[in-house]
Amino acid sequence: MSWTRQITSTVLRNAVSPASSRSPARTTCMAFLGGPRHISPRFSHTTTTPIGAYVHSIFADVLDGKEQQAEKLSPAQIWAERSAKLDLPPPPDTWTGRRIPVENGSLQVAFSKLNRRIRSNNMFKEVRLASRHEKRGDKRARLSSERWRKRFADEVRKKVQLVSTIRRRGG
Repeated sequence: MSWTRQITSTVLRNAVSPASSRSPARTTCMAFLGGPRHISPRFSHTTTTPIGAYVHSIFADVLDGKEQQAEKLSPAQIWAERSAKLDLPPPPDTWTGRRIPVENGSLQVAFSKLNRRIRSNNMFKEVRLASRHEKRGDKRARLSSERWRKRFADEVRKKVQLVSTIRRRGG
């Protein structure tokens, strides 16, 4: 187990059920968070790293002497308090990325956004292609042709831009 995972699990275990100040878990937690370093000085830099600052901000109430209050709370209450402090987006579900918000009751704007997203993702083409079976060789040839056309169009676009910049310069 890597030392970061070991320390993080120790910090989490210690935060849920704070131990006495002399226990090894408490000492490791303090060393990880930049407190007294009884275990190893190699963890002294961790409060400057993002994970160290994150863990330090979440578990600061345990380190500030509020351990007696934390002992009275159940683990579920402790996690509820800490998760309330975090500003996290809702967890992903089946419809994440598929929703189009309807703002101010304007369905026309929502439908235009939906249509734009459908066109940008080539969904009509995918539905048309999925309606019938395509042989492997034909699919390979079609994809190769599409790649070639895309590269060719990019090269033509670059040449047209080059010619237009040369004309603007008067060359």
